[in-house]
Amino acid sequence: MKLSVILVISHEPTPVIHDALRSALASEASFPFEIIVVDNAAADVEAKLKPFAGRIRVLHNGENLGFTRANNLGAEIARGEYLLFLNSDTRVFPDTFARLAGFADSEPRAGAVGPLVLNPDGSFQLSYGAPLSLFSEFRQKAWATPASRHVDTRTLKTREVGWVSGCCLLTRREYFPGGKAFDEGIFLYFDDSELCARLRRQGRRVFFFPPARIVHLGGASVSAIPARTAVEYRRSQLHVYRKHLPGWQLRALKLYLWLKFRWKLLRSRDKDEIEAAGQVLELLNKN
Repeated sequence: MKLSVILVISHEPTPVIHDALRSALASEASFPFEIIVVDNAAADVEAKLKPFAGRIRVLHNGENLGFTRANNLGAEIARGEYLLFLNSDTRVFPDTFARLAGFADSEPRAGAVGPLVLNPDGSFQLSYGAPLSLFSEFRQKAWATPASRHVDTRTLKTREVGWVSGCCLLTRREYFPGGKAFDEGIFLYFDDSELCARLRRQGRRVFFFPPARIVHLGGASVSAIPARTAVEYRRSQLHVYRKHLPGWQLRALKLYLWLKFRWKLLRSRDKDEIEAAGQVLELLNKN
C-alpha cells in the first residue's frame, strides 16, 4: 500500500470530522491508500464515524492519550509506504494525496513534506518556518505571522525549510520502526517542529510543497480547553528546547516566560489566564 492517512479525533464537533473524512475518502489518487482514525476518547464517537463504516480503520483509546501518542498508535498499525498525519479539522483537495506522494517519490532524501495550507476563506495560513531556535520563534511571531496575512499564494515556490506543520505532514514509514514517529514526551504542540528537527539531524530534508493544498480550520480541536492548552504549549516548548537547542537558549526562554507569566498573574482578571499563568510558573520552578 502506498499511503496511510492517520487522523486523531478528540474534542472536535461532528461536522468538522465529517468534512475531513469525506474529503479524504474522495481523493483521486491512482494508488491504494488507507485512512486510520484514532479515537482519543472522543464524545459520541460511534455517531461521528457511523457514516464511514467499512471505509476507514478505527483504533479506540479509553482515554485522551494526547496527539503524539495517538498518532504513534496509528503509525504502528499503518501499512503504507508513506505516513500522512492529518488533523481532523482539515479538508484535502482531490489531488492532495497524489501530489504529496509524487513529490516525495521524486525526493529520496525527503524526511517530511508539507502542503500549502489555506484558511477557510482561501487565504494563506503560515505552516512552515526556519529551524527551531529562540531567534526563529521571535522572528515568526514578530514578523512572519503578521506578514503571512498579505501573502499571495500564487507566488509561493517549493522550498526546503526547517519545519512544516503537523496539520498535514507526509513522511516515510521506514524512518520510524515500530511507529514511533512523534516524541511522546510532548502531549500537544511543537510535535511537528521536534519531528522535523530529528529528521534533519539524520540528514533528511524538510520541504514546503505548495502545489499540494489543504484547508485548515485551525484550533477546532483544542478551543474547548484554553487553560490546558496554554500550559501544554509551554511544557512542550521547554521540552523541545531542552532536547534540541543549546543550554543558553533554554535559560533565556525560561527567564522570558517567568517575567511574562509573573506579570500576567499579577495583572490579569481573567480566570483562565490566571490559572494558566500559575501553572506555567509552577512548571518553570520544576524545570
